Amino acid sequence: MHDSPEKGVDHRKTVAARRRAEMERRLFLVALELLSKKLPSEISINDVISQANVSRGTFYSYFDSLDQVFLALLTKLAEDMAPAADRLIVGIPDGATRIATVIRFLLHFSRRAPLCGKLMMQSGWPIVQSASTFLGNLQRDVELATEQGTFDKMHRSVAANLIVGPTRGGIQLMMLGPSIPDFPEQLTLRILLSLGVDRAAAEHAVALPLLEVDWQPDGLVGEMLRISAASGNAQTTAC
Repeated sequence: MHDSPEKGVDHRKTVAARRRAEMERRLFLVALELLSKKLPSEISINDVISQANVSRGTFYSYFDSLDQVFLALLTKLAEDMAPAADRLIVGIPDGATRIATVIRFLLHFSRRAPLCGKLMMQSGWPIVQSASTFLGNLQRDVELATEQGTFDKMHRSVAANLIVGPTRGGIQLMMLGPSIPDFPEQLTLRILLSLGVDRAAAEHAVALPLLEVDWQPDGLVGEMLRISAASGNAQTTAC
């Protein structure tokens, strides 16, 4: 019995979608490899197509520019990392502690995988589409901490800036070289204090152990960690 034409069309679409995903992954992995050796400004489209062994036409059928590659890669990584961050805070009723846990997670991960920090800085994180889940959850937890009386009363945009600005600055600082072992905790503590959290409560929040995240070795996050470790730039940390 022969398949109907509709089934044949569906099959071709499935194959095309799989091939497209495979090519995107190939270009993403090449971009990560290049980022492990160069600054984003030093990478050209020629570098990518040469290392990926594809034509310029193939590249442009997927991306309009290198910036689009970096943004799409960060978006894919954020999609993988968001569920992991959510698992870290599940069951934590306190908004301030939830925020502290996510800040520490981002800082520790960026220290372990400097490629992540490079991508975040290059793509303008968090004012990009890739950070929509992070910003939405941040707004939720800021409102929760304010309702609980943990944060001083302030507009949520002010609170978000007191969190995002230092976190981004901390990631950028760690990209410049080794940092003190408890840098993520010290920075997170200062962020909480600036938001009005009681010192004892803030110290307790940053002292809580971060759970280990089991990254799939063949996923993009796993590949990023592998490339970071192979390049010798990663610093030992949790997450």
